Amino acid sequence: MAKVLPAVAAVTEKARSGLRVLEHQLVPPNIALLDYVRDFWSFHVTFTLAELRVVDALQGGPRRAGELARELGLDADHLYRLLRAGTLLGLVKEEGERAFSLERMGRALCASPQASLRDYVLFMGRYNTRFWHRLPDCVREGKTAVELETGKKPFDYLASDPEAHEVFNRAMTAISNIACEAIGAAYDFSPFAHIVDVGGGHGRLLGELLRNNPRPRGVLFDMPAVVAGAQPMLESLGVAQRVECVGGNFFEAVPEGGDCYTAKAIIHDWHDPEARAILQAVRNAVRADGTLLLLECVVTPPGRGHFSKLLDIEMIVHGGGRERTSEEYRALLSSAGFTLTRVIPTAGPLSIVEARPH
Repeated sequence: MAKVLPAVAAVTEKARSGLRVLEHQLVPPNIALLDYVRDFWSFHVTFTLAELRVVDALQGGPRRAGELARELGLDADHLYRLLRAGTLLGLVKEEGERAFSLERMGRALCASPQASLRDYVLFMGRYNTRFWHRLPDCVREGKTAVELETGKKPFDYLASDPEAHEVFNRAMTAISNIACEAIGAAYDFSPFAHIVDVGGGHGRLLGELLRNNPRPRGVLFDMPAVVAGAQPMLESLGVAQRVECVGGNFFEAVPEGGDCYTAKAIIHDWHDPEARAILQAVRNAVRADGTLLLLECVVTPPGRGHFSKLLDIEMIVHGGGRERTSEEYRALLSSAGFTLTRVIPTAGPLSIVEARPH
């Protein structure tokens, strides 16, 4: 993935948001609202092209819809119409005679590229969309849609469905594929000797940090069933010999002795009491001169648009936690024995919330 400077990313995102606001101001409001219905349709077209592996079948070059339908066991007419809709989204290009080729965004839906978002799109399409119609009930009752629909807390629901849990873990790796390079570019990890990644999943982030910094060793810490699946990722990144995989419960304890503890998109999954318990477990484990890095979306002040404000609604529907402002992180960290030292933007929606023990 090409490197993008944080300042460039911020300007680009501001320009994209501004253009959409301007577009909506130039048309009647009822017409502008149709864009949100189009977004709903667009996601499902994108999900279906990934779920049916249509985009993967186009990686070798242009192919006709009828040929793809026979190969994939699909209805030829419906597939053609799906691909035609995909041209409006910049996923595929119609070449004539019902043949289509992949566009740049379509390649990011394929299974093979390192920067693929396929697994995240699959998780959202297979599991998350079933809950979003309950958002009004969430706002009425102050519960997640998962609780209202299944009677289970979000992570208990995932744990009860092994297939959903596995797709979720792959989805988190897909998000790490996007975020990890930006994190490494925004922060100098070379001085550290012992990095502990708390809730690190299959090790995509930790592996990237170690691959680009030959000095430190790492500990990948997550639930035992999760870290059991980490070896292929660590081996593919060439760092398996430098990583110890440890299973456990981060509410109770985390591995001791690290001089750097990272936690990507972990604290936002929980409300303050649970989040504080995780941070206190890290505080008990970190060296006195150590550093904690929370890799999270930080909510911007009123009037400043940011992805975090929509992601916070995903937390209401599915995640069960919340996104926080920098001041909310400062207070939460202080209550667990840390001092927030700075918030560093990256070339993406995540920021690095840096803290040290006090």
